[in-house]
Amino acid sequence: MTPIQLAATERYDSGMKSVAKVAVSLPVATLRSLERARARLHKTRSAAVTEAIEHWLGSAEVGEDDRRYVEGYLRCPETSRESAVIAAAAVASWEPWE
Repeated sequence: MTPIQLAATERYDSGMKSVAKVAVSLPVATLRSLERARARLHKTRSAAVTEAIEHWLGSAEVGEDDRRYVEGYLRCPETSRESAVIAAAAVASWEPWE
């Protein structure tokens, strides 16, 4: 059984997507902050928690992309000539400063 299957207490279909109910423990202060934020944003608790988790997961993926970029760069860094060409192309369309 996967960790998600172990954590899921009940599976049901809520309209457009399949969801799993889970129980989590939060520090009281975190729950209070969550409740204030979700009320202000007019979101359900499930929607707010789902959005937060999806954001966290997306951030973790960006971190992995950054790590791979750095590893690739360390294996094959640009030459100073390549960097100069890239910089010149980037600023070519800039308006002059006054």
